[in-house]
Parts: sequence; C-alpha cells; structure tokens
Amino acid sequence: MLRQCVVILLMLVGNGFAVEKIKVLIIDGVNNHNWKETTKDTKAILLKTGRFSVDVNTSPSKKATTRDWEKWLPEFSKYQVVVSNYNDGGRSLWASKTKEAFEKYVSAGGGFVSVHAADNSSSDWPAYNKMIAIGGWGGRRAGVSGYLLRKYEGQWRKDSPKKGGSGGHGPQTEFVVTHDLPDHPIVKGLPIEWLHAKDELYHSLRGPAEDVTVLGSAVSKKSRLAEPMMMLIKYGKGTVFHTPMGHFNKLSTRCVGFQTIFARGTEYVATGKVTIGKPVSFPTKSKSVVLAPSKLKWP
Repeated sequence: MLRQCVVILLMLVGNGFAVEKIKVLIIDGVNNHNWKETTKDTKAILLKTGRFSVDVNTSPSKKATTRDWEKWLPEFSKYQVVVSNYNDGGRSLWASKTKEAFEKYVSAGGGFVSVHAADNSSSDWPAYNKMIAIGGWGGRRAGVSGYLLRKYEGQWRKDSPKKGGSGGHGPQTEFVVTHDLPDHPIVKGLPIEWLHAKDELYHSLRGPAEDVTVLGSAVSKKSRLAEPMMMLIKYGKGTVFHTPMGHFNKLSTRCVGFQTIFARGTEYVATGKVTIGKPVSFPTKSKSVVLAPSKLKWP
C-alpha cells in the first residue's frame, strides 16, 4: 500500500500536479510599442516552461478619464510577480492609490519584472525610478535624472556626466550579450557570451542606480560602451529584474536567449532560486537562435 502511494505521488509530481505554479500578472494597455504582441509572446514564454500561471490586466487607454484611472486597481497581492509591458511615455497615468498599492506590494517582497520600454515609463514617479534603477526618455535628462551605470576596470559604478540625453538606440541589430556574473542563478550554466536576435540596444539610461547588480551587458555602437542588459534591483524586501531587451519584431522576444533569461529572471524574483534549465537550442556568440515560444523545448 505504501509503495502504491509513493508511485502515485511520483506520477503526480512528474505530471506537474504537485508543483505549485508561480502566479504572474502582466500589466499592459499603454505603450509606444506593439504591446499586444509583446504580451502574447511574454505570456507564451512563461506558460511554455510549465513553471507559471499567467494573468493579464490591461490598463485604461491614454485617452481615458481620470475617473477610469481611479477605478483601475489591479490586485497585485494575488501574484508573486508583476511583469510590466507598460509605458506611459513619462508622465504617470496611474492613480495615487494604485501607485501606493504597487509600491507596497514590491517593498513587502513582491517580484517585479520590467521589460524593454517599461523603463521609459513614469519618469515623474520617484519610487518607480528606484525600482528600475535606470530608465530612458520620458523627460529624463542629464544633470536632473540621476546616474548612468558605467563599467570601469571590470566594475560597474555610477557616473553622472553633465551632458547627454537619457536613453537612445541605433538601428535594430543583433548584438552579443556578455554575462558579467556568470555564476548567478539566472545565467548559470548558460554560455557567457551569446548573440541576441535583432533588437533595439538601449544606451545611456539614467536613474537613481541604487541597490542594483548588473548581470549582463552589451556594447553599444552608439555610446561605444558596455550598457546594462540584465539587472537585479532591491526595493525594500522585493526584487526587480530589469531587461531593456525585448522590442517586439517577431525576433527579439523570440530569441531563445531572451526567452531563457526572461523566464529565469521571473522565477528568481518570485522565489530567490532558479529551477528552469537551459533550452535544447541556445545561441552561441556567433549565431542567434529564434523560435516561437510554442516551439521551444525546455529540459
């Protein structure tokens, strides 16, 4: 009888029934990018791993009334991670009570993942700027909007040049991502260098740059410097994973490298651990690999 119970338990675990999935909420609805397609891809990436359950909450539009925004209050506390595919362009549209609820959620230990243009958002919201560490555009500018992150002799440090904008990118292109901390759980076991599919390589992002750890970077042809591509930020008891990668063009969000670090980063901010392995196909330093999330084979 005992042996039968053990066999049944193992079968349940093997089929995923005994493993509680991480609850994720994707926020979208306002963005200067194709947020509908980006949400489809990011949701599909997480679901294909088998590690997550995913809900989507679409905000009111930019043309919505103040009353509409007052009514919009996602139940952040129901989730272990909030993923932002949202960009208001600078001036925050969220009601004060929604901001306060989100700040409380992250500071109390909730996970937050900022993808691509989400770091252009809410330049007038101090707490949000701290959560993402550095951001671009939206009124951010030299001498006002904080620090750049620059690599000197192998170490990332704050820098605050008086000239220059906050945020920029050249034409979409493939670029090599280098892992600055290859033993960190999010990137451990992956190639230290890999070619990311065609994407916008953000440079010169500015912000408070507090409690931030750079996990990976890429050299911009515009700034001619290493720019952070994967960051972890502490905000209270919560953890934020910020990647400027992920501009939807049917390539960047389907890059196997991006899918891997996005899924593993999301798991990490929820649990502090990474159990998601390396996909069967993974880019090398000289060759990118692009697959629809449904086609990706996870170990």
